[in-house]
Amino acid sequence: MYRGIKLSRLIILLAAFFLLTLCSGIGTAAEIYVQPGDSIQTAVDNSVSGDVILLKPGTYTENVNVNKDNLVISSESGNPDDTIIVAASSSDHVITLQANNVEISGLGITGAMDSYAGIYLSECNNCVLEYNKILNNGYGVYLLLSKGNTLSSNVISSNGVSGLFVCPRSDNNLVFNNYFNNTVNANIKNGAGNAYNIMKTEGVNIVGGPCLGGNFWAEPDGTGFSETAVDANEDGIADFAYRFADSICSDELPLVSVPEPEKPILSVTGFQIDNTSRNNSTSINEDNSDESTTDVSPEPARNVESEEISETFITDDKEVKFDFERNETCVAYLTFNSKKTVGKTTAVVEMLKANSSLVSEPLSDEVYRYFNIWIGDGEYATPANIENPVVCFKVEKSWLEDKNINWNSIKLNTYSAGEWKELPVNLTGEDNNFLYFTAQPLEFPFFAITGKSEGGIVGGSADSQPSGSDARGFNVENSGTINNANVEIALEKKATAPGFETIYGLSSLLVLFLYRKMKP
Repeated sequence: MYRGIKLSRLIILLAAFFLLTLCSGIGTAAEIYVQPGDSIQTAVDNSVSGDVILLKPGTYTENVNVNKDNLVISSESGNPDDTIIVAASSSDHVITLQANNVEISGLGITGAMDSYAGIYLSECNNCVLEYNKILNNGYGVYLLLSKGNTLSSNVISSNGVSGLFVCPRSDNNLVFNNYFNNTVNANIKNGAGNAYNIMKTEGVNIVGGPCLGGNFWAEPDGTGFSETAVDANEDGIADFAYRFADSICSDELPLVSVPEPEKPILSVTGFQIDNTSRNNSTSINEDNSDESTTDVSPEPARNVESEEISETFITDDKEVKFDFERNETCVAYLTFNSKKTVGKTTAVVEMLKANSSLVSEPLSDEVYRYFNIWIGDGEYATPANIENPVVCFKVEKSWLEDKNINWNSIKLNTYSAGEWKELPVNLTGEDNNFLYFTAQPLEFPFFAITGKSEGGIVGGSADSQPSGSDARGFNVENSGTINNANVEIALEKKATAPGFETIYGLSSLLVLFLYRKMKP
């Protein structure tokens, strides 16, 4: 009998020890915060199943390989416009997934070229990609031997080879409520059980329509299926299915634009891709009682901090000047000579919160402001129509001092043919708060004002140094080294999570209690 008691006690102790061991794994999952300059890869490598990796707003230049299951990698803000991963090597996927049950959410993803993808899924099951903005890669999303994954509420645009690729052995994947705008939107090699829509359900879709169903299929030239399809009952769903080329698959409930004027901004939890009326910061310098102002900008409204509009009458061989007198933006005026008479014309300056969503290339220097200038119908401002253009812009003296930037390093950058071009500038004047510069741009409409931080005399005016402000926008620059300190601190905090110690202590007390109770 005594032997039986000892055996029972041994069994109970082993069970308690097993419980203790099991509990030691509880509470170790954590939120790991990564900041610009830190390494996302380091956070992934040091994570455990169940961890949530949150990226602070900013730009991260690296290629990330995720090979651990049950992770969430997301922007803290939920906004892909302010949290961007740019490929360090364009000859690799921006994000490679080789794991199951991984969620990628709220990120801007760009920079892979040719046969490489923004997000590449290889033998992945049950992963979720949502609320991302995947632009200017070879492929947007590439599925290889992957099953049961869900892609929803993503903007997949301007990818050179294809927006979406699905290999013939990728099965049971669900793709719905995404906005596609690529020359080739989808290369679907069939597969079993893949679906490109859900059942028609009431709810605001990615282009502002009243129903959820399939995806919005646009093309860069404006002739995409969703842009031209018939929607007789105006429910935001096309009357006919969208059939994929060279595939048996189709989107049975493709989205279409809702009728004007109800059409809202394309919205993906804080992300917007289409244009809409601006906020009250818009100003018009001349009488706007008529409706001659034409809103031609495709810039997402969410990315526009403020704008100012000016109108004038353009005639042949006369100098044209648009004054922006209300100081809503960083542009003071714009002049040029017109080669033809076009009549009353509007110029719009948009001062942006970040790099234009229509531009993918980063700038290495410190960015003061990104801005767009749209003239007329958006296609007028070309060398065929204008000559001798001059843009006068202003830079805060306080920003120069705060960033330790020599005013001599200020440049105006213009974006054309897939790259930024640096323009020389002339310092033309100053007041108490600003330095004024002019430059002669060769291209419109995308601009950025940059400067370089230098030793010695910096800042404020041609004669003095001013004080303190901050620039806003994407600053896609790499310090040259990756700092893992913040990631490591987060991991240390994870290892000492209070929930773990509490459970461990309670389990230890339980073992002690059982041992004393069973002691003969």
